[in-house]
Parts: sequence; C-alpha cells; structure tokens
Amino acid sequence: MPEAFLERDFKAYEKHRQDDPEYNALRLAVRRKLKAMADGVQKEAKALGTDLSAQAGLHHPYTFNAYRVREQRAYLCRGTKERKQLAAFFGEALGKDAETHYIQTVLEVCLDDQIVEAALRVHPQAWWDGEHLKKKLLQDPAKLDEFCQLLRALPPGFNLKLHDWKKDNWCAQAKPADVKEMLTHYTPGNHWLHIQRQLPKEDALGMGPEAEAWVRSSLLALLPIYRFTLWSPA
Repeated sequence: MPEAFLERDFKAYEKHRQDDPEYNALRLAVRRKLKAMADGVQKEAKALGTDLSAQAGLHHPYTFNAYRVREQRAYLCRGTKERKQLAAFFGEALGKDAETHYIQTVLEVCLDDQIVEAALRVHPQAWWDGEHLKKKLLQDPAKLDEFCQLLRALPPGFNLKLHDWKKDNWCAQAKPADVKEMLTHYTPGNHWLHIQRQLPKEDALGMGPEAEAWVRSSLLALLPIYRFTLWSPA
C-alpha cells in the first residue's frame, strides 16, 4: 500500500533534533519508508530493462554525517554486476571507488525538515560518468540537443543545478547554449551535478498516499537521462 508522509517525518530533521539520538527510531521509520519507495522504483526500472541497486542512507548521528542527520536519503545506483565491471576495469587503485554504491550516478529520494526531493545526482568522485557526460555534450552538438530534449520531456518542476550554486536551469526551458555554458564550469571530481524536483512539506502532507506516486513517477521519469549519463567500459 502507498505510504503517506506525516508531519512527524519532517520534525526529526529540524536543526535542534538532527543530533538527538532519541529521534533515531523515528528517522529509522522514515528511512524504511523511503527505501520502500526506492525498492518499488527498482522493480519498475527492471521491467523497463534497467538493473538498479537500492540503498538507504544513515538514520543516526555518526562520523560519516558529522554526528548530525540533516536529511534522510534512499537511492538507486548501478546494479552489482555493472559496479563489479567498473571495478575490474579500473583495477585495484580505483576499483574500490567504482564499486562503492554511493560513488555513482544515482536516482535519489531525499527528505529534510522542509521538502521531499526526487533527483538524479552525479557524485563528484564518479568522474567516469561526469567526464563522459561533459565530453559527449561539449563535443557533439547532436548529443547536446538530444540531452536538452530529454530535459524538456521531464515533468514540470525539474531543474538542472551545478554543485551548490544558486542558479536554477529549469529543464522545461533547456536550451543547448545554456547547458553548454553551465558545463564549461562543471569539473567532474570536484562538483556534484543535480537534476532535481522538489515537493514542499505542505504539499507532500496534503497529497497523502499520492505523494509516493509523485516520488516514484519522478524517479522513473529520470531513467532516460540516467541511461544517457552512464559510462561503460564496453
């Protein structure tokens, strides 16, 4: 059954509660809710010919999140077979990064104290995908045009963002010249690349169980761009 987002789901990520272990149980419930959504997308993507692995982020304060849980994440990345192929290609020195499930291009659902977000993200350390995408778009006008067509085909509300820069590049209005300009500032290895869609807390609460459909349809809509972005040793 589809699950609704609840007011308490967002409270666990308010600033004064982010480092409070008493909210670990509530954050675990949110983690499981998001992971169930990611699992559903994994099954639907497999039926569409894309093999993904579903993972979920930490729900408790720990060294990896600087002892503060600012948001809860669940995400999908390359399946195990593809990650092992990457690792084997890069060898021992780089293979561990290439096989790590979060150092990838991911499809992600994220919740903090204010929003639910569905996104495609290219991790800075996933330079194999970042360089592949940047080179393809900057060197081949036909591929750049195809990429913009994929962006414009997304549902309303998606934007293309570089790292933590404030500028939004709305996908519905994507133009080759604008995307090309942004990519000249993109440095794989240093920058995140995001294509994201946000649902404010009030809307998520008002949608009830339909909010899960919003998450899943948003992530599935990103599949063509996900496949376009991935680099393969083959």
